[in-house]
Amino acid sequence: MTQIRESQNRTLTTKKVWKVAIYLRLSQEDGKDESQSISNQRKIILEYLDNEFNANYEIIDTYIDDGISGVTTTHRAEFLRMISDVETKKVNTVICKSLSRAFRNSSDQSKYLREIFPQYQTRFITIDTPYIDTFLNPRQAYAMDVEFYGMFNGNYPIMISEEVSKTFKMMMNKGEFVSGFVPYGYVKGNTEETKYKLYIDEEAAETVRNIFNWYVYDGLSQVAIAEKLNSLGILSPASYKRKRGFNFTGVYPNNDGLWFSSTIRRTLDNEVYIGHMVQGKTRVTSPILKKSEKVPKEEWITVKNTHEPIISEDLFKKAQFIRQKRHRVKKNKWEVDLFSGFLKCADCGLTMTRSITRYTTKQNVKKKATYYVCSTYSSKSKKACSAHRIKQADIKEAVLGAIQNQIQTVSNLEEILNKNQREKIVRSDLKRLEKSLQSKQRELSKIESVADNLYIDWKTEVLTKDEYRRMKLSFDEKISHLKQVIENIKYELDEQTNKRDEITPYLEVFREHKNVTELNRAILLDLVEVIHVKEDKNIEVVFKFDNTYRKIVDSIQE
Repeated sequence: MTQIRESQNRTLTTKKVWKVAIYLRLSQEDGKDESQSISNQRKIILEYLDNEFNANYEIIDTYIDDGISGVTTTHRAEFLRMISDVETKKVNTVICKSLSRAFRNSSDQSKYLREIFPQYQTRFITIDTPYIDTFLNPRQAYAMDVEFYGMFNGNYPIMISEEVSKTFKMMMNKGEFVSGFVPYGYVKGNTEETKYKLYIDEEAAETVRNIFNWYVYDGLSQVAIAEKLNSLGILSPASYKRKRGFNFTGVYPNNDGLWFSSTIRRTLDNEVYIGHMVQGKTRVTSPILKKSEKVPKEEWITVKNTHEPIISEDLFKKAQFIRQKRHRVKKNKWEVDLFSGFLKCADCGLTMTRSITRYTTKQNVKKKATYYVCSTYSSKSKKACSAHRIKQADIKEAVLGAIQNQIQTVSNLEEILNKNQREKIVRSDLKRLEKSLQSKQRELSKIESVADNLYIDWKTEVLTKDEYRRMKLSFDEKISHLKQVIENIKYELDEQTNKRDEITPYLEVFREHKNVTELNRAILLDLVEVIHVKEDKNIEVVFKFDNTYRKIVDSIQE
């Protein structure tokens, strides 16, 4: 039990014993400032009690919120415990080093100094400026300087938040990693020079590679990949980080180390795995309430080639291509239909639905055949479109033949295409962009000249004031639009100038499948954009890189 202590400097004759609650708080924004440390706050308060508190007192308890912001009281467990002790009259005196330790919010300060503490006859003392003792001077709760400090303390976290946001944005624009926890598959450097850089964590990186390979080349769905990882006993990213000693909860804190399909989806969408730093996906909307909101994708801060990639950009693009297509996975199997996401009805444009027909031969042998049917016909209306019914075996044969023909065509083009023609193709793109840029710049110059003359026309009364304003607004909008178009063309020019030869990768991807004799999903993903099925069971295969193919043909024809 705490012993009642007499102040060494006591001058009051009252026999009242003050039941003291010592409140200490340190937040992250206070940093490593030793003057604000918990130990220093405790030392200052104890010295005050011994030397300046002119009454008998008993320290009931010390309440410490360490590493917790003071902007609200709702998230401070120890502060709330102290208030509970106030309400039960376990304590009747609260002492803290300064107003900012107790309150970072002027409304909370007003509530407790003017309502809660007086209601429970609780004395409130701060030692720093402004010195407050609501027992010796109750009017201080309403004093102008106390109110001023409350407003300042309330605005301080907002100012700090803005400064931190500016600093983080500057660092993000430089490609430095500023988040607290690195993406699964990477670790941060452990020196002052490397702590904002990412380095591959090989153990986790191997799982990331498996996820992309299973998704792209083995055709597993996101759900199937999660199930496979769980069946292999591979820890989820959150559990893996906790195993490595990080205090990390993740999206699902109680998932017992299991993977979810949503985790797979976020992995497949994350450009960090191709060496690009993507940050600024959220922003703080209220530093007081600690609320944030998602930022539109076009406003994310992306800096390319900041660290070593775990997977190739080509594999990442294939994964995104598949994400845009529908996957039909067989129930209870890690297998996706060969043509899932590729087949479209040539007439209505909707997907083709797979159906299985079972039949018995004359020899009484049970067999089954897989067909594809227009989804409009099968699911919506027999009048809206026809069946376009086609056997899987027939479409496999037709698509394989089309791919073999295209590979041979590209091979023939490669034999004809020479270095000068490759350079000519690149130059033609640049010339097109340069011509477009010059045209838009001339158009902008003319409109700006007309807009400038509007003011003279108004002043010389050729135009009324309303006509001037209306026309000025219209021209300003056109000028703004043209400037944006010009910036876009300049950006594309820079991209084309710095871009490596687009012909070589096009030829390489077809060369890789030169001797194909059997169709598989990897080939479709590499070469095919979409397959249109016509009513007469003919098909049209639209290949990827069609624009590059046209450039090559045009160049050779010229």
